[in-house]
Amino acid sequence: MERVGLLGGSFNPIHYGHLHLARAALDSGYVDRVLFLPSGNPPHKHDGLADKQFRYEMVELALTDETGMEVSREEIDRPGVIYTVDTLRRLHAQMPQSELIYLIGADTLRLLDTWRRIDEVIGVCGFLVMLRPGEDDAEAARYAQVWRSRGARIDFLAAGKMEISSTQIRAAAASGEPLTDEVPLLVEGYIRSHGLYGSDQGDGHSMKRDKMLYKLRKTLDAQRFEHTLGVEETARKMALMFGVSEEKASLAGLLHDCAKCMTLSQMVKAARHLPLDPVMKESKALMHSVAGMCIAQTVYGVTDPEVLGAIRWHTTGRAGMTRLEKIIYLADMIEPHRKPYPGLEELREACLTDLDEALLMALRMSLDHVRQQGKTLHPDTMAALAYYELEQ
Repeated sequence: MERVGLLGGSFNPIHYGHLHLARAALDSGYVDRVLFLPSGNPPHKHDGLADKQFRYEMVELALTDETGMEVSREEIDRPGVIYTVDTLRRLHAQMPQSELIYLIGADTLRLLDTWRRIDEVIGVCGFLVMLRPGEDDAEAARYAQVWRSRGARIDFLAAGKMEISSTQIRAAAASGEPLTDEVPLLVEGYIRSHGLYGSDQGDGHSMKRDKMLYKLRKTLDAQRFEHTLGVEETARKMALMFGVSEEKASLAGLLHDCAKCMTLSQMVKAARHLPLDPVMKESKALMHSVAGMCIAQTVYGVTDPEVLGAIRWHTTGRAGMTRLEKIIYLADMIEPHRKPYPGLEELREACLTDLDEALLMALRMSLDHVRQQGKTLHPDTMAALAYYELEQ
């Protein structure tokens, strides 16, 4: 019989602590999968509660690439006040061959007598109590014995602890602090883009550089972070040579690879509101620039269309690129930490004198590289190459 773990809550917002509990239950082998149940209209929580659809979609984003975890609309789509007993009855009817096991903390175990129609609840589901370090195991065992005497099925699991609070996350969002340590990147982007919890949606100001650097260190591997700093510095120097805003070049260079270490499915989710061609959706190397543009906007607060365009086109290029777009495209290829490749030094020399000549050289090198791999150049790069060859 399949054992389905149920993890309910307002998820206002979902955070790494919730994912940690679900993963602990799965890794223990006690449950086969975990079903997240964001509440639509809980009986006890209302102050500061984000719209139920927002909370559902944040859970959905958080579970991208998480195996064994799903989110249910069971409590989202029902009108009126939602009680657990009604949800369990419906789930039992939908999955009569599955054993339902509610995942709770020791604090919830002490409050089970406050649940509506608790005797019906314990007749439909068992409980897995997720014990955290420092909790009173003996006290929890005494409560469990009382409930077992009433027919409840209760087991315990040492789940570890993550010091994360939804209240603290909401406060951090309101003050513009990074949420990197508390929520997945896609969830943070959703919070920012929808202006949830008093976050600074659409105020026209990007995140301060020190906060950007902190977030980039957390979300990129060491080699990619070093590359990022190299692109930023190279782009700033090129901007000075070719009459482009140093500030914009620095910002675009710093964030050009902000999505690089995401999985492909996370990248596609980040850019879900944009039209994506099939080739792009199958390639991390191409997709990260589009996702990066979206993450730069939603997570890092970038609103400047020139900067966003430079991030967007830094992998494929396009016909009729702006000078900033050309600079970021080239800085990505020539920054000082790049491993040597044929033509690199010649390209670096060209970047010191003629932006268009250097760009055409870089596009031709991309064509040669892709052909050597037996692949086809992306249509946007082909269009850029044709455009700049005609310009010569």
